[in-house]
Amino acid sequence: MAGGSLAVSRAVWIAMAVYAVVLAALGIDRYVTYHAGMDLGLFAQSVADATHGFHNTPEGGSHYVRHFSPILWLAVPVLAIVRSPVALTVVQAIAGALVAPAVYLIARRRTDETMANLVAIVSLLYPPLVGVTFTDFHENGFAPAVIAWLLWAVDSRRFGWATLFAVLALCIKEDEALFLAVLGAGYAVYSLRRSDRNAAAFAAAVSALGCAVFIAYFTVVRVWAGAVGPWTPITYYGQGSASDVLGVAGVWHRLSFMLEAFVPLLFIPLRSPVVLLAIPGFIEAVASRWSITYTMGQHYPGAWIGYVLVAFSLACAAMWATNAQRTRRLAWGCVAVCSLILVFASPTHWAHFLGLPTAHTRALDRTVAIIPSNARVCAVDEVYVHLSLDPAAQVGYAGPCEYMIVDQHYDSPTWQNTYSSQVTGHLHSGAYALIRNDDGVQLYRLRGRA
Repeated sequence: MAGGSLAVSRAVWIAMAVYAVVLAALGIDRYVTYHAGMDLGLFAQSVADATHGFHNTPEGGSHYVRHFSPILWLAVPVLAIVRSPVALTVVQAIAGALVAPAVYLIARRRTDETMANLVAIVSLLYPPLVGVTFTDFHENGFAPAVIAWLLWAVDSRRFGWATLFAVLALCIKEDEALFLAVLGAGYAVYSLRRSDRNAAAFAAAVSALGCAVFIAYFTVVRVWAGAVGPWTPITYYGQGSASDVLGVAGVWHRLSFMLEAFVPLLFIPLRSPVVLLAIPGFIEAVASRWSITYTMGQHYPGAWIGYVLVAFSLACAAMWATNAQRTRRLAWGCVAVCSLILVFASPTHWAHFLGLPTAHTRALDRTVAIIPSNARVCAVDEVYVHLSLDPAAQVGYAGPCEYMIVDQHYDSPTWQNTYSSQVTGHLHSGAYALIRNDDGVQLYRLRGRA
């Protein structure tokens, strides 16, 4: 059945609003209590520099050297108005919520409103999606909704809308270009075998455009952005690194990652052939030698979540056609399992990242507030985030630093292995003077600077 109503139920709108508000509030708490990681600052710094090339200090230049992400322009006006990294947290919360109406509409074409509502609510409770939304801002945060809407448009044969969403997907990251090149070619062959020329033409065009974007990124965009070395993400698939998980442990880690993807949905997506579209995203994750790519609570699952949730919607609709009552019970089971995981085994690690502001966080706030604008200030990841709208702020203490913020209460493996020795070297040189100590938050200034 082509077409179908675009009306979304009140229940879904309410669920979306609750999701966006709650996840935004939790993300803001993570930021104000100094638990946000470097990526939020990196993207805030990049988006603030949009008109000059998306530069940031952690990557040492334009973000386009690392990834092709024009979709970041969507965040530019929000950050310009709010002037705080929390703007990106809000954008990501809204992006996550936008998955729900797409999977609702796909289910609603085939089921009643109650069942479609359940499908949408499960999608918002899906722990991998919550993990992507709650983690530090990343362009992958846009992917689940964009892919879900792309599949909705194809499913309803709205190829004009499908073209728009395909272009948006290609603007997320260069891996989406590769995925759509492969999946578009496969869908073109499938459509030709069914004598569906309109679908075949659309799919072939998407595949060709995906190839063109992928090639252009490496031959034109990276050169324009000033790339001088190899593409950094390729190291995920090269020789071993300190983050490798090998042997039996590596196999189990990857297997548990796959279980975390499907157990919350009671393996229902596996009943739909559409789940095969998620294979490129899963391969990208589990083929990596860096365990972070197959760890929930990171941004990487964003590449496959949209496909899995659409497969869930279609599988529920197919089961509903034969046994509506049993399908509703299974959907409620998914609601229960997802909720229990979010409470007791959440990939978001609520207890670690959330808390209440303390006297120490207020000391950090006071120290950050007195740093001059555009100063070359060095700090650990969580403090850098609060300084990231300063284009010269940087992570770590490799230098050159005009100011150093050193938190005597802070500890992490990176501090122990890297940052501590950098600070010690600077202080032993005698080049820095301590100008402030507020509850163990020490501010050092380069001698000779007024």
